[in-house]
Amino acid sequence: MSLPASHFQCELARFLGIEIDGSSFAVAAAQIETAISPALFSEPESVIPVTEKQVQFATDLGINVSQDNMKVASARIQEVLDQRNAALIQKMQLEAGIRVRWKKWNRDMTISSIATNGRLWFKGNAVREIG
Repeated sequence: MSLPASHFQCELARFLGIEIDGSSFAVAAAQIETAISPALFSEPESVIPVTEKQVQFATDLGINVSQDNMKVASARIQEVLDQRNAALIQKMQLEAGIRVRWKKWNRDMTISSIATNGRLWFKGNAVREIG
């Protein structure tokens, strides 16, 4: 599940005159970075426009990122993917200690832990994601 914007982010956003109400921590971070990037980077292109691929992918996910820049769009897309991962994990009743069948390698694996973004860690294996 996505963390909400922190108190510090909300205070900083108010100081900068940007609206982040209802934003997740990651989206708020991207919005703040966008606002302060002219002070951090010498290149005027430091804020990269959203790409057509991002707009299409986001549309497929049911969100509109056409007015966002690349960084904010990426954060908003990741937020939706994290929410979908959480819903799938809950629906499949996955938790640490459960054995699952990994079809790609045709073997059983035991879930070691589940990160807040839905990333599964398996005992003795690299990170795998559901979603």
